[in-house]
Amino acid sequence: MVKIYRNIRQKLLSESKTGKYIKYAVGEIVLVVIGILIALQVNNWNEGRKSKLQQTVFLKNIRQDLMNDLVQLDKIIDYQTKKLQVVTALSEELTHEKDFNKIENLFTTIQNTTNATFFANTGAYTTSGTSGVLDNLQPDSLKIAITTLYERYYKRLIYNGEIYDNRTDEVVILRGKYFNKLTGTLTNKEVINDSEFINLTSIALYNNGNYVSLSNSTKKEIEKVVSLVDENLKD
Repeated sequence: MVKIYRNIRQKLLSESKTGKYIKYAVGEIVLVVIGILIALQVNNWNEGRKSKLQQTVFLKNIRQDLMNDLVQLDKIIDYQTKKLQVVTALSEELTHEKDFNKIENLFTTIQNTTNATFFANTGAYTTSGTSGVLDNLQPDSLKIAITTLYERYYKRLIYNGEIYDNRTDEVVILRGKYFNKLTGTLTNKEVINDSEFINLTSIALYNNGNYVSLSNSTKKEIEKVVSLVDENLKD
């Protein structure tokens, strides 16, 4: 093809048809420019298609992570809400009623429980930071919602979970002075008058209630992000 164009140019020059040669040269330049533009357009289309595919894969993966987080949070909220009721009852007994038998029963219940706190599934979100897919995610409202969930809601819940875990450990250690794990009974009625333990129980109660509240607000935020992800995947 290049050889044909060269022959045409040489023929026009040899016949001294300068005007036609100039028109031909201009036409040739235009064709080259059009070819370049088409090539760029095709390249942009390919890049756009790859970016869209990458975005779709990311959204599907992060949606799966979020659904797993919802399952985990539902269990935590249910567990911590029930525990909150027990800790509330214990705090009231220690502070007001001071019924030793009730306190012993509540002690036994709490001694036989663990502390369930939240650990997020962050695989898709962490990977998006290295791949750059999150930076290019559209629309911006979706990108902001995802970032806010992981950088604000998740971090706040995990941070409060650590505080709650530490406070629970302190209460467990202190109540060990009064509770026989083997028999499941209180060994010292002085627990009723131990101001340090009463205060720690009150603090643990606050941490428990605060954690349940944060878990519920985080759950709502997850559901909001999942809804936005679903809308984007439909498009």
